[in-house]
Amino acid sequence: MTQKTNDQIILEQIIKDQCAESGDELTVSEYFEIYSASQILKNYTLTYDDILYGIVGDGGDGGIDSIYTLINGEPLKEDTSVNTNQKKNHIELIIIQSKTSTSFKEDALMKFRESAQDLFNLANNPDNYTTRYNSGLIDNIKLFRDSYSKLAKTFPKIEIRYFYATQGEDVHPNVLGKVPKLQEDIVKMFGGAEFSFEFIGASKLLEMTRNVPSTSRVLGVAESPIGTTSGSYLCLVSLSKYYEFISNAGELVPSIFESNVRDYQGSVVVNTGIRKTLENKESENFWYLNNGVTIITPKAVMAGKQLTIEDPQIVNGLQTSHEIYQYFSQLENHEGDERAVLVRVICEENEEARDRIIRATNSQTAILPASLRSSDDIHRNIEDFLKSNGYYYDRKKNFYKNQRMPVSKIISISYMAQAMMAIMLLKPNSARARPSTLINSDAEYKKIFSLDKPIDIYLKAIQIMKSVETYLKPENCVIQLERKTITNIKFYVAMVASINIAGSSQEIEKKLSDLPNVDISTEILSHSLQHVLDVFNNLGATDQVAKGSDFVSKLLS
Repeated sequence: MTQKTNDQIILEQIIKDQCAESGDELTVSEYFEIYSASQILKNYTLTYDDILYGIVGDGGDGGIDSIYTLINGEPLKEDTSVNTNQKKNHIELIIIQSKTSTSFKEDALMKFRESAQDLFNLANNPDNYTTRYNSGLIDNIKLFRDSYSKLAKTFPKIEIRYFYATQGEDVHPNVLGKVPKLQEDIVKMFGGAEFSFEFIGASKLLEMTRNVPSTSRVLGVAESPIGTTSGSYLCLVSLSKYYEFISNAGELVPSIFESNVRDYQGSVVVNTGIRKTLENKESENFWYLNNGVTIITPKAVMAGKQLTIEDPQIVNGLQTSHEIYQYFSQLENHEGDERAVLVRVICEENEEARDRIIRATNSQTAILPASLRSSDDIHRNIEDFLKSNGYYYDRKKNFYKNQRMPVSKIISISYMAQAMMAIMLLKPNSARARPSTLINSDAEYKKIFSLDKPIDIYLKAIQIMKSVETYLKPENCVIQLERKTITNIKFYVAMVASINIAGSSQEIEKKLSDLPNVDISTEILSHSLQHVLDVFNNLGATDQVAKGSDFVSKLLS
């Protein structure tokens, strides 16, 4: 037996230690899938929810443990709308196999090729392969295919990238020799697509883990800015330099827009006006006709005509920024446009003060109050209360992920919303159907997040969901369920179990809050699962059933 290298020994220990921190919620192989995908996708700033969404490793996975479709750098989910009006698009399909073994095997490449021939050939209907591949994989493949079909008229740039991650080191020539055939198949099916294949071993994974992406960006200013004693600046920036600030290698940098509470609104009147101004180079200088952009940062340093901004967040000017990006990304050469945009850089180290600025800046325009999310007091209260009970509420995207807190203990706002919707509002169908858009409605948001609710109810909702998810794992549950089935029923099981704990569905929130603690017995979980499965199977056991209203109505009747 070949002796392990130091990197292999260190990686193995890291995996074991971090897996142990999650208690009994993750096995080593499950954690390695999450860990390797997180490292491979690190530059996309995905959340753990995004990572978990793409994991499909199970029986019949075609050698694919996780698969992700990204449209212009953003992860695609079943409730994500695809903007077909955008002219320049970039579709990335990322396919990963993650194995804890200490070698790379030919079989993995053969499976990659077989699944590609079956599922990526647009002449084949993926639904005809349900006996060979699991439903989770098929659904994710259909997401990619549907988005590709919708955007085909825009002639998008397509990248198909394969990664094979293990705790091994050297790759045998016979394994390497399988890659060209896979590439040949992919390029034949997707003409013009860029193909890549990378073997990720122990040393590479450690290198990725140690690599912390820079959070600072450089903004080139046109004239000497007006500075304040607090370190804030008011400056004019050429449109070309601003385009460079908001993009990397021609791709928009989404992380700098995370604190802007409005989504880009496409071809609305205001954006059309911005676009026409950009296209007319003979009109007045751009900044005469535009309100400009506001950037907030904990620290900004001026050197010459370059402003280095730490963790910049564009809190106002999203529409302007997107239109500038769209305009310049379609030009062969973006340089030399000396028209300027007015940029305010507000330096504020205090996080609460930054939140107030974000709210005030965005409240100056007509936006839905429901869009003001993470800076609300209720989210601060939830974060503090959950932290005192061993959970980390990620109200600021990836804050605790970047601090390397245990993956199973990090709770996102969307996960909390799903748990509350399923358990307290008795709407598991909504929780299942809208994983990323559940609280886009102001009315729904206010029903879930309110200072009038007892704070412990948020902890209890998480404890119930975690208990259900742990019970449904193959190693714990008597009934062996496919990953996709678990996704479809877990919110229903949580609702039924909660009703059993509370005694009835009437005033369930108050009854759960009155309980000193949540303790769900295996008997309750078993009974709840069986009841849910009986109804689910009788209705047809499909995605549509899980997302519809009949399922929950029959469970509550």
